[in-house]
Amino acid sequence: MIDMAVLRAELREELSKGRIVETHLREDGYVLDGLCDHGNQTVYIDPAPSVVETLIHELCHRRWPSWSERKVRVESQRLLGDMTPAEVRRWYRRYLKARTVRAKALDVDS
Repeated sequence: MIDMAVLRAELREELSKGRIVETHLREDGYVLDGLCDHGNQTVYIDPAPSVVETLIHELCHRRWPSWSERKVRVESQRLLGDMTPAEVRRWYRRYLKARTVRAKALDVDS
């Protein structure tokens, strides 16, 4: 098992190399969060799937406050898994229109 400090250092070095591209990724029938192209050493990141999954998760909490964390996680992952890539992008665009960006970090007490 790799020591966590070593792992963080190795990944910071990889990040410092750049070649990180934010883009929508398409593959028939699949929703991709990211892709590493070993040929050109470029990492491609699609923020839509993870943002939409988190959005759906938190919307479930708001809509059904009595649901357990496990039920929210199961149902939100099930819904995301049932979405087509086009639906994920549509939800992401709706999120971008509905969001408000907060400049200052929100401190959350456990």
